[in-house]
Amino acid sequence: MSGLDTRIVLIGLPTIGEALQADLETLLWITQGYQIAITIGLLFLGRFTDMFGRVKVYNLGFAVFTAGSMLCAFAQTGQQLIVFRVIQGFGGAMLITNSAALITDATPSQELGFALGVNQIAITLGAALGLTVGGLLISTLGWRTIFSLNVPIGIFGTLWAHLRLREISQREKHSSFDYSGLFLFTTSLTSLLLVISLVTMSSIDATGTAILYSISAVTFVLFLYSEPRRTEPLLDMRLFKIRLFSAGNISQFLYSLGFGSLTLIMTLYFQLIRGYDALTAGLLFLPLDLAFVSIAPISGRLSDRYGARWLATLGMGVRTVCSLALAFLTPATSLAQIEAILIVTGVGLGLYSSPNMSSIMASVPPQRRGVASAVRATLFNSGSVISIGLVAYIITTAIPYQLVSGIITGGYTTLTSGESMGFVTGIGRAFIVTAIITLVGMFASSLRGPETRTDVTMNLPEKHNSTRLFVTTTKPY
Repeated sequence: MSGLDTRIVLIGLPTIGEALQADLETLLWITQGYQIAITIGLLFLGRFTDMFGRVKVYNLGFAVFTAGSMLCAFAQTGQQLIVFRVIQGFGGAMLITNSAALITDATPSQELGFALGVNQIAITLGAALGLTVGGLLISTLGWRTIFSLNVPIGIFGTLWAHLRLREISQREKHSSFDYSGLFLFTTSLTSLLLVISLVTMSSIDATGTAILYSISAVTFVLFLYSEPRRTEPLLDMRLFKIRLFSAGNISQFLYSLGFGSLTLIMTLYFQLIRGYDALTAGLLFLPLDLAFVSIAPISGRLSDRYGARWLATLGMGVRTVCSLALAFLTPATSLAQIEAILIVTGVGLGLYSSPNMSSIMASVPPQRRGVASAVRATLFNSGSVISIGLVAYIITTAIPYQLVSGIITGGYTTLTSGESMGFVTGIGRAFIVTAIITLVGMFASSLRGPETRTDVTMNLPEKHNSTRLFVTTTKPY
């Protein structure tokens, strides 16, 4: 459902904008509000689940996500839809935080890459359905059905998870919650994501921009200063002393920063430049998803045997080359050429995702997997939110904001050749920037070093545990 609802709304943005008479700013908040709610909730929920149990929060996430989906289906204005998407996003955060941690708890270390690869297949199939089924529903039954589709799935998921999942992780039963850390982190991240979105939409002046950036920077510095001094922090900073964890998360952030806007860019290109309907645009993404689904479990199995370093780095390199290739799109580029690039992109994503996630999750002690999963997902979603805002801003350097807004919201049904070329020029600039970002991510991925998961000691307060936590070595790579 999380993959489904990220993609299904992107494919429906032009239709939603026309139906609700929403401008570009409102439409961006419909996507950004969902992603920001997920991102802000992740770290809080990661620490919360380590303390109170992952299964309970996971089950609740299904219920909240389902309720939010039902509300979205009945939204009458763009503003209402934004609020309901935030509710939906918070439920999604409960699911995303726990899924990788639950799988890691239940899987032997020598099979973790493959297991997380299967998890990635589930997410990707949801995303593929978001583009294909979503396009079909929008074309035949209207945009509201893309949200009501979640309701029966969510009800089943809530009941099935309640009946079948059992808590197998060790909870930190006598821990206290770091409320000041939560306040500082939430304030910093919210201010940063808010100012990026507002600058993209030209909805804030220089003074407001400076104030929000300052708030974000000051609260983040205070968060970094205070967390290591707390006995039970929201984020255990000692995790970043683990090279596999820190390098994997840095490359994860750059990966999502470069990839997060791909679907939005290509959706706009297919529908607005090539003139395809939502269903056709969705079907054109299938080769990418099928390539990813085919490669992800194989790369996961290979990472179990040989380590994640070079597989993940190669995947980032493939993604960089594909971004450069897409930078030269024109209104007349052949579909065969575009689909070939998307297939290779899917291969690169498959090479990267499972090994990198396995490397991150296997590098931390079992009692910190909730927080570790939350950090990984927070950086991924932060990168995606920033990526969409960044790309929207870059496109407006080649074509006026008002024209972009009119195109996406249905105000312009036809474009002149000059307007089309301006739009494509903006898309090309965006792909060049994302190629540079993923190139840096490729370098970060290579810095994780040889994957010899030797013992990494992490002392905990005595009241918490009289012994120590270890990241144990399963086998050298």
